[in-house]
Amino acid sequence: MKDKNEYLVNTLLNWGEQNYDLFPWRFTTNKWHALVAEIMLQRTKAEQVVPVYCKFVSKYETPKQYLDDSKAQVFKSLGLIWREKYLKELANILTKEGLPAEKKALLSLPGVGQYIASAKRTFHLGIPDTIIDSNVVRLYGRYYGFKTNSETRRKRNFLLLAQTLTPERNHKNYNYALIDFTRKICKVNPLCKRCPLLHECEYGKLYKLLE
Repeated sequence: MKDKNEYLVNTLLNWGEQNYDLFPWRFTTNKWHALVAEIMLQRTKAEQVVPVYCKFVSKYETPKQYLDDSKAQVFKSLGLIWREKYLKELANILTKEGLPAEKKALLSLPGVGQYIASAKRTFHLGIPDTIIDSNVVRLYGRYYGFKTNSETRRKRNFLLLAQTLTPERNHKNYNYALIDFTRKICKVNPLCKRCPLLHECEYGKLYKLLE
């Protein structure tokens, strides 16, 4: 199992280095903008977020500037309008208290769940954390050959697997690779012929038999 784990991690790190997506929020040093980007990306394709994010950062350098704009409608073009309410509440808290780094404190913020808190820490604060969403569940389930459902991400064994796989030193690069790989290769309809994990993937082995 160790070799299979190492193969997955090393292959994804190598693939991620060559296929890294240059989304603007991946380069920001503004912690407010970074957190807003993760909220925008919730249940929304990254390509749709780009123009909205760029417009947002050009108008609102700080959460206070956003609060001062009574006509702000950030999420109108992205759908899920309810996020606007959470963003207003979030901006109000950040203006008064600043942005925390601890996981528990992040999770107490409006509109911030496990994924957003983990993404904020690993991508923007440099703190090792584990990225888990439905796409990651799908990838690990296929690779190791176990069945998954909507509750898999909450199961102790799966959480332990995801934590074990995430390298402490290269957590940021690995987590970005996971996101990009599950968006481009290991999709709902996977591109197995282009997959560098094919020879070790349990799903891939079945695919090869059916070719």
